[in-house]
Amino acid sequence: MNLDVRSLRTFSRLAHSGAEKAASSMTTLAGIDTYVNVTKVELGTKTDVEQEFSERELVSVHIGFSGGLEGRTVLAFSPESAERLVDALMPGMEGAETGSELATSSLKEVANIMLGGFIDGWADYLNTSIDITTPTYVDDNSDGPLADLESDGFEHEGDNEHILVFRNQLEAADDAIEFDLYMVPSPESIGTIVEASGQKGALPVQSFAAFSEMISDGANQASADITAMTGIDTTVEVSRMSFVPIEGVPMSLTDSVRRGVVLEFSGTPSGYIAILFDEPSADNIASSLLPGMEGDEAMRQSAIQEIGNIVTSGFLDGWANALGTTIDISPPTHVHDIGSAIVDPLATDLAQSQEYAFLIDSTIRTDDDEFTCDIYALPNEEELRKALKQLSPAV
Repeated sequence: MNLDVRSLRTFSRLAHSGAEKAASSMTTLAGIDTYVNVTKVELGTKTDVEQEFSERELVSVHIGFSGGLEGRTVLAFSPESAERLVDALMPGMEGAETGSELATSSLKEVANIMLGGFIDGWADYLNTSIDITTPTYVDDNSDGPLADLESDGFEHEGDNEHILVFRNQLEAADDAIEFDLYMVPSPESIGTIVEASGQKGALPVQSFAAFSEMISDGANQASADITAMTGIDTTVEVSRMSFVPIEGVPMSLTDSVRRGVVLEFSGTPSGYIAILFDEPSADNIASSLLPGMEGDEAMRQSAIQEIGNIVTSGFLDGWANALGTTIDISPPTHVHDIGSAIVDPLATDLAQSQEYAFLIDSTIRTDDDEFTCDIYALPNEEELRKALKQLSPAV
């Protein structure tokens, strides 16, 4: 399976267009204005996807597809959003609690219409026919909606093999309902789409997978550095790379207030990195580094800058070593704002030269949630392409 940055643009546009059709169907069915918040193309493993579902306690409906493309689509809700949707579809109906036969039947019907419209867009683009299966409801106590991917064209894919996931986040205008629309094509289907996009010079997916492994290694090193500095054991919860329209980068972060640092890195690749803590985490980590100095704002800011600098170095040094290059890092700039506002100027700067961005995000946390550290990296697309070519396996 080969991929190319330009092909990813095609994928993103198709996924977004399909998601808009799905949102329109939701508006018609439930009478709730629905819009697409952000569309991502994520490279991860089946294990990564399953872990995300288990941690978020999602209920979902999935539909397999075959023919011109093979794979699976998934419509996933929090139990609360699913309940609100059922209430909107069947107002005043008794016995419509989430998980009941009436509720699951209603959710399956919605998913059948929304996901069917989503797949139709891909069929039109490829000028082919795609058949879909009967929708299946999956509750939040299951092994996950991708547990049996082998039935959808993934016969040779193991849990740690890399897969491409198209993820669309949709929201109701009144914020009452939020849900995700996933599409997971088989590797053979990815090749079909790349070929149809007419792009030349695509790179083996192993190049992207190798870079994804570099991200994981960097996150693990950053976690070890935090532990060494604070004496608090930390683990990497998630580390992934996604491809997103540049204007969607700020929307990928929540609007909760964050404190941390922003740095610029240059070399191969170059770009920006943000090390962000929620406010309780920032307080806890500052206290662990400077016990007794919690009331000194200047000292607390200095502590956060120092750990941000150390974390950035640990995260990026592995990239430089793997690529045989040098990556220089600017002094850290302290930031304290909502997450989307922090990354917005970074995305705006990159938008002068590119329409899409590779968003790299890793989360490091303690077992007792004493603090959580989120790492967001935005490499320059052209420089990242050079890095990916260097990681391309020899033929």
